Amino acid sequence: MPIPIYVIALKSSTERRDVMSARLARAGYDFTFIDAVHGASMTAEAANAAISPRRQYQHASPISRGALGGCLSHFNAWSRIAESDAPMALILEDDACLHDDLDEVLRRLDRLEGKIDIVNLHFRGGRPLIDVAQLSPTHRLTSCRYNSIGAESYVITRAAAAHLLTEARPVVHEVDLYLNRWWDHGLHVLTVNPPVVHEDDSPTTIGYPAKVAGWPNDKFWHRFRRRLSRIMDSTTKRRMYPSMVATMKMRLMGTDPSDVGNNPDFPNLIKMTDGK
Repeated sequence: MPIPIYVIALKSSTERRDVMSARLARAGYDFTFIDAVHGASMTAEAANAAISPRRQYQHASPISRGALGGCLSHFNAWSRIAESDAPMALILEDDACLHDDLDEVLRRLDRLEGKIDIVNLHFRGGRPLIDVAQLSPTHRLTSCRYNSIGAESYVITRAAAAHLLTEARPVVHEVDLYLNRWWDHGLHVLTVNPPVVHEDDSPTTIGYPAKVAGWPNDKFWHRFRRRLSRIMDSTTKRRMYPSMVATMKMRLMGTDPSDVGNNPDFPNLIKMTDGK
């Protein structure tokens, strides 16, 4: 059974839905739309109920209504996956462009059931990628040395989706930031390199503004806690990163790598993920 595909798009964005339908049809994929939440249409009461007070101790500005809608949209997709029978699924936003080699990568990821949690299929650059394993003759599984951005395309397992639903609400971080906070949610986050999806140049229909006004009631202790949080995040990432990467490699390889004669420093998954 192929990996199910879910596309997040506003129900009213018929043009974007048509574009994504055409892209996926050309690639031969069946898919299901997830109706995106339009954050700007939420009442103040509903929006405030969805946001954690911890936000002010983590970020210098409130989350935008568009970004809040993005979070809730991905939560809806995670709920669908967590309630399904599929071991994993692909989530796409409505600006995702698919590369020709996506199909091979998905087939290989499908054979890594129990060995992965979240795998980003895009990469926006600007951050170093550390090789973790060889997925195919042309693609590697990597780890972003610093916090990656973007949520336009990722494979997530049913177990990981269920776990995130218990951890991510109420909202503290934008969904793309939260997905990649591995030291926070405890899941393994990998990135396919070279990427097999990129975002197009169309304006977002959900909305992620570059700047949002700061907190109207910001106090010294808020600023102090934010600075402390940044220091703690940085320290935690640096301390945990080497062991996290080593654990990912062992998990991908299996508990007894000697059985397959693999290299624990850079596991080769080509044979493991070849067609049966």
